[in-house]
Amino acid sequence: MTCGDERVNPETLTPMIEALASVIQPGGSVDTRRLSLVVIRTVSRRYSTLVRPHLHLLAQPIFASVRDPVIPVKLAAEAAFLEVFSVVEHENAEFEKYMVGPGASLNATTKRSMQDYFKRVAMRLGGQARERKEAEGGQGGLGLSNDEREDEREVWSVGKVDLGEKAFAED
Repeated sequence: MTCGDERVNPETLTPMIEALASVIQPGGSVDTRRLSLVVIRTVSRRYSTLVRPHLHLLAQPIFASVRDPVIPVKLAAEAAFLEVFSVVEHENAEFEKYMVGPGASLNATTKRSMQDYFKRVAMRLGGQARERKEAEGGQGGLGLSNDEREDEREVWSVGKVDLGEKAFAED
């Protein structure tokens, strides 16, 4: 698989996805969960072909977080859910593929709950995001929306030490 100009080794990618999926689970650190969801959303937006084969690992933990009582986790989970299933671009197509594929093995309660959430919430949020994108000029219009830009800044800032000055040229 390729990611930009670099070749991605699936043997390296799968353990990273598994690690992200494990820390998203309810009960863990709120900051870790939220940032992991932001990472998944950001990577999914940029490289959906790398994330999509791992939906069987990600869908349930992300879905478990969309009802989280901690609002920043809930919002990050909703955004990640929309992105991993490409709701804005493909409406329900990717979700339906998941439900007849890896999602078919979900227990009946989880399956029904996930389908209800998708119909009631995800499709409405996807429609709103589509309308916002069209209002901004559509595909390739103004580029990333503010929340997407903030997500990328946050992901790239992980591990940086703030010295009070710019160490690297930042846009």
